[in-house]
Amino acid sequence: MRARRTSLRIVLLALLALGVVVGLAHAHSARAGAPPPVAKGGSSSLAPVTPNLPPPFPLLLGLDRSSAALPQPQPATHPPVETACRACHGDSQAEVVFPSGETLAVAVDLPGFDASAHGAMASVYVGCTGCHAPARYQFPHPPVEEPDLRSYTLARSETCVRCHDPHLTAHPGPDWSGGYDPALSEAGISVVCTDCHGDHHVQTVEAWRLPAATTVCADCHLNTGVALTEPDRLSQHVQEGLFNQKQVNNDFCMGCHGPPDRAMTFPNGDVVSISIDGEAFHTSVHGAENNWQQLACTDCHENYNFPHQPLQAATARDYTIEQAEQCARCHQTQQEGHQQGVHAQALAEGNQDAATCVDCHGSHDTALPNQPRSRISLTCRQCHSTIFDEFARSVHGEALLGDENPNVPTCAECHGVHSVNDPTTALFRNRSPELCASCHADEELMAPYDISTDVFETYVDDFHGTTVTIFHSNDPNTPTNKAVCYDCHGVHDIRRPDDPESGIKENLLETCQQCHPDATTNFSDSWTGHHRPSLRDNPLMLLITVFYALVIPSTVLFLGFLVGTDIYRQARGR
Repeated sequence: MRARRTSLRIVLLALLALGVVVGLAHAHSARAGAPPPVAKGGSSSLAPVTPNLPPPFPLLLGLDRSSAALPQPQPATHPPVETACRACHGDSQAEVVFPSGETLAVAVDLPGFDASAHGAMASVYVGCTGCHAPARYQFPHPPVEEPDLRSYTLARSETCVRCHDPHLTAHPGPDWSGGYDPALSEAGISVVCTDCHGDHHVQTVEAWRLPAATTVCADCHLNTGVALTEPDRLSQHVQEGLFNQKQVNNDFCMGCHGPPDRAMTFPNGDVVSISIDGEAFHTSVHGAENNWQQLACTDCHENYNFPHQPLQAATARDYTIEQAEQCARCHQTQQEGHQQGVHAQALAEGNQDAATCVDCHGSHDTALPNQPRSRISLTCRQCHSTIFDEFARSVHGEALLGDENPNVPTCAECHGVHSVNDPTTALFRNRSPELCASCHADEELMAPYDISTDVFETYVDDFHGTTVTIFHSNDPNTPTNKAVCYDCHGVHDIRRPDDPESGIKENLLETCQQCHPDATTNFSDSWTGHHRPSLRDNPLMLLITVFYALVIPSTVLFLGFLVGTDIYRQARGR
């Protein structure tokens, strides 16, 4: 029995000793595989990390040489060495301090990196050691050699060409075939891979093809002051790549023309904004929010290949006139009418201030021209401000601009829309009574305002109207000095009849004296107005009219009777 107990104790002691040995071995193994401690607080011996820039929207993708040598996808795990890199750089507050005094944070946005074209979620995983050479990721890290942040960025871009063929761009880059050369950094080479593509946030090919890609170009060029339209700074690769016909759409154009404060300078010094309000375009008659087919930028702007062809126009006004020709491609009927109007004729005679399509309708923010109707006259105001001010004080202008009355005329009702006639010609003057009658002889239109619709007939019945009608019938282009409607009532400043400034009523004598300088009060008092005599309007004249309407025929009949009886009597007497 005692021998059996002794044997059991020996076995237990042996098992205990074995457990201690296994535990020590496991602890040693774990300690050997753990990452060494990392210096905190900005030690210059930390690993060089490319700048953690905001996610860019790169322009053109470099072609992969080969993916065979690259590590295969490992979305769930990371190699032990990269686990150590991520453990330090994922939440580090340290910075690299360059001799220039510039600093570079060593922290890496790990979720952003994993979602990038090189990250764990990519089809081909490129981890830390894929870009950072062994000499760089060994710990402790060697000191940074570059004197400043820009030199460091240039040197790190050498890494990209290990997998990607450098594509031709308009930005000359350094030749890193012989390794990092400080002289290239000092030469002021402007753009390298990471400037467009970023470092840890390299975008996928699909992201690069999004319209927002052009925003990176526009923002960088705006900040550096380098014009996007310098042909010698742009390569054929760029011209045929991003801005080819298959890829161009409104969003691509807005990538450059959407940001504010973009301008273009003409040879004569004119400066014109080339920034486009995208929202205003979408709500315009040509945009997406209308009942017609949406237009693309390239429907009007044929010069969309990048870089754009140099403008032939010497001034901003020349360019506006040239662009107006684009409207005729869709609006041929309106363009033909415009060519018959005074604006096109003045332009053909060399008056560059004459209105073109875009002067009235705008360019990218074209609105419905008659909604509201007051917009028509407000548009004319841009050139005819003095006349507009007179019109605004008139009975028509007050109703249109103040009440949006749908029945009163705008400029277009009298002068036309596109084929605007010359109002100084004899033809316009002779036809003007008919123009006024188109509204004032309309019983339905005049009924709400209790305005007589006999104005045209009463005008034609008197001497003035009869004479003008004869001229119009024989030769409408023959000038006449006989009064037409606007000679008495005004042209644009037509007032109410009871208005103290009106040309009729109390001021009628002065109005008559413009043509009849010897006229007296009796002359103007003889005018009975355009109302036909009635019990309400001039009842005395009605009674006189009725009296003569009865007496004259009766007298004629009676005299005829007397003559007839006399003839009969004399015939009987023979």
